Amino acid sequence: MLQPSRNATVYTAPIMRTLAQASPDLQPSLRKVADFILRHPLKAATLNIEELALQSLTSPAAVNRLSRALGLKGYTQLKAELVSTLQDMVSPVDKLRDEMALRPSGEFGLTEQLQLAASNLSTTNTNNPSQVFEAFVAALIRARKIYILGFGNSAYMAGLAASNLIPFIADAQAISMEGGNENAAYRLASITPDDVLLAISLPRYSQDTLQLARFANERGAAVLAITDSPASPLANIADYTLFAAANHPVLISSNSAVLALIEGLVAAVMTRNKEAVRLSAELTESVLSYLHVSANKPGTKKRPLAR
Repeated sequence: MLQPSRNATVYTAPIMRTLAQASPDLQPSLRKVADFILRHPLKAATLNIEELALQSLTSPAAVNRLSRALGLKGYTQLKAELVSTLQDMVSPVDKLRDEMALRPSGEFGLTEQLQLAASNLSTTNTNNPSQVFEAFVAALIRARKIYILGFGNSAYMAGLAASNLIPFIADAQAISMEGGNENAAYRLASITPDDVLLAISLPRYSQDTLQLARFANERGAAVLAITDSPASPLANIADYTLFAAANHPVLISSNSAVLALIEGLVAAVMTRNKEAVRLSAELTESVLSYLHVSANKPGTKKRPLAR
């Protein structure tokens, strides 16, 4: 497991690492509290014990039991740990939600969306150590074949990742585009230890994604995950995880940070591929032949400009 470095993140802070490691084995009520803190670390640091119990749909007793399960004396010490880690950070999503609540109609506009996207991108940059990103890129480059998986809205992100990686790696396939989970399972059946599964999952998490990720793991393949936080069940299965902040005050989740991570991975693979420049030029030339007709080409007429 990667150790914290000078490129530390919110999730590499000792209290957050302890929560992430303990969460899968906690009692259900305690896990609800832990998962809330992992998903909303900035907000959790501002709440008292009653508010945290209310937000996590548990009780003050459950919050105190979680604190003791982590080796702390109680919630006071847990909050002190959170505040010391996050005291210089403010949750822009909660701030935006509060601002919207003050509006009579609660409308949501373009400015709010762009501010939110910028916030999620900034948080994503903060929460991902560079060595994890480099491990992702190395695994993609080494792979005999890359299977890319995502259901729901993540299916479109999986398709985008596959289509952009195809020219620059040996083989990439989005396995969850047609035919649903059954056909995705068929496509994944031949995965080997020389292959990689890139799984994308945001709230609400797909159980099918988790099951297929476990299958790939059992077959010895490397599992790479893009998900929202250590509270995601996919993070416990993957060899390496990149966290895409997906907070949104209206939608279930936001995809802007996922898209940025995919673009970053594609660009990183390209720049580490010595043939990338040649491949990119060839690809551009081949596509242009379908998109552009020269005005001087014999047998063609120059079209008048639209008025």
